[in-house]
Amino acid sequence: MISLPFRVACILIAGFLIVLAVTYIYKLNSRKVFWGVGLTTIIGILILLGLGVLRPSWGTEIGTAVIVGISTAIGCAITLIYAAEDLYQKKRIKGKKSAETESVQKDMVPDHYKVTLPPRLDNELARKIFAKAIEEGYIIIDGDHYEWTLNKVLLAYMCGRIYCEDYPEKTIYDEKTYWMPGRVELFPGAELDKLFSMKDLTQSRHTRKTKLRLQVPRKLTSYLSSQYATLFCLISSRL
Repeated sequence: MISLPFRVACILIAGFLIVLAVTYIYKLNSRKVFWGVGLTTIIGILILLGLGVLRPSWGTEIGTAVIVGISTAIGCAITLIYAAEDLYQKKRIKGKKSAETESVQKDMVPDHYKVTLPPRLDNELARKIFAKAIEEGYIIIDGDHYEWTLNKVLLAYMCGRIYCEDYPEKTIYDEKTYWMPGRVELFPGAELDKLFSMKDLTQSRHTRKTKLRLQVPRKLTSYLSSQYATLFCLISSRL
């Protein structure tokens, strides 16, 4: 026949296993549940011992069962409290590593991807040129928009090359390069003004491009010598 102390121990262990199962199944806050059950068990035992309800003794089967029951209950309670803190610390470490990983991934995002270009301005050529401009320091990221570090005319010329197919033309006689209007007439001035926090980029382009003999600054000649990032190779010499 199974002894009374053994049965008491089995019942107590089964009770704590039920607590674990309920916590897992219902996805409860394990730290709060484990601490609550553990402290309640220990405090309850101490109160019952103080009131004389539990009377441990080795002389009788009931007394032995009380000792075994108290020992088992306190052992399980301490185990739950330890498990609560262990799980909490592991969760904290995991959360910190996850946050650090997200931070690193965020820092690895290229600067030009941090500003969203509106649909009318978003094309492959613009993305490549703006990325190169950021790399060279001609464009600075300022919140959700760009800041152009050179003068407005250079920005208007660059955007005319990107969006309106403006082009440089060198004369035969004086070998000077002039800003010539391209085939596309719809210059996205409103979107560019907002993107660069400027005013009247359309007017700047219109004024310069309609003066057919207006000389293009020398640095812009090679700056936009190709369709891509060589746009910025001549900014080394200022206007």
